[in-house]
Amino acid sequence: MRSSASVLLLSLSVLLGGCTQWHYELGETLPENFERDAQGKSLANVLAQLGPPLRFASREDQLLMAWEAWEVRESALGLSLGWAGADLLNVDWGTARIEGDYLIMIFDAERRVSAAQRIHRDESLGSGVAIQLLYSFVSVVDVQDLLLPLPQHGWGASQLLPLPQVLNNAQSPGMGDTGLEQRGTPQGAGARTLEWLE
Repeated sequence: MRSSASVLLLSLSVLLGGCTQWHYELGETLPENFERDAQGKSLANVLAQLGPPLRFASREDQLLMAWEAWEVRESALGLSLGWAGADLLNVDWGTARIEGDYLIMIFDAERRVSAAQRIHRDESLGSGVAIQLLYSFVSVVDVQDLLLPLPQHGWGASQLLPLPQVLNNAQSPGMGDTGLEQRGTPQGAGARTLEWLE
């Protein structure tokens, strides 16, 4: 009995040796239904409840502020086909899912909430299967664009970037004056087009 349990445990550890899971959390959980009662609240009141905004922009006499909280889960399974006589091949399967909130508020000239909108996402980011030679070279699910650090983590370092990017900081989403963008927006679009170098 003991030997069969050991063999089963060893077999499972070999089989699941290529199984990995990653769980990422970005931002603090946002209060439920905060956007419903936000109309007319003062800036000081909102900041006291939510803390500093993660994204900020100004336009004329308005302030735009956004808070976000995301959970990204990525699972991958890789199997060698050596048992089937194909020693050089690996089969890889992966899937990813995102769940979270993006809360944006507009403050008027008196610094009171004039509009609030919450975007909730709970969806699959996709899945994929691949057969690769010798080693798993390519991830079958890519979530890197969703895992960028929160904007305020780069505010100081952004002043040390190459000159075209430093000059473009005032237009960049998250700290500029043109608007805000949600996590997962393609990096080579919008305000960032000024940063393209030939």
